[in-house]
Amino acid sequence: MRDEVIATDFLVTAKAAVRTYAVAITETASPEVRDVLKKQLNEAIDTHAKIASYMIKNEMYHAYDINEQLSHDKEKVKKALEMVNG
Repeated sequence: MRDEVIATDFLVTAKAAVRTYAVAITETASPEVRDVLKKQLNEAIDTHAKIASYMIKNEMYHAYDINEQLSHDKEKVKKALEMVNG
C-alpha cells in the first residue's frame, strides 16, 4: 500500500506540473523563456506518462476501466478507515 500512496502522490504532483508549465507558457512574452518552459513541459508530460504506466502495470491505477478504478478506490477508503478506527 505504501508504494501506491507514494506513486499516487507523485502522479498528482506530475499532473500539477504539467498544468503549471502550460499556464506559464501562455503567460510569457519571451520566446527564450517559452522554449525553456516547453522543454520542461515535455519532461513533465513524460514523467507523468512513466508514473501512470508504472501504476497501471502494477494494478495501482485502472485508467481504462472506471468501474474497476472506483472499486479500487473504495477498497483504499475502507482500508484507510480501518486504520483510523483501529
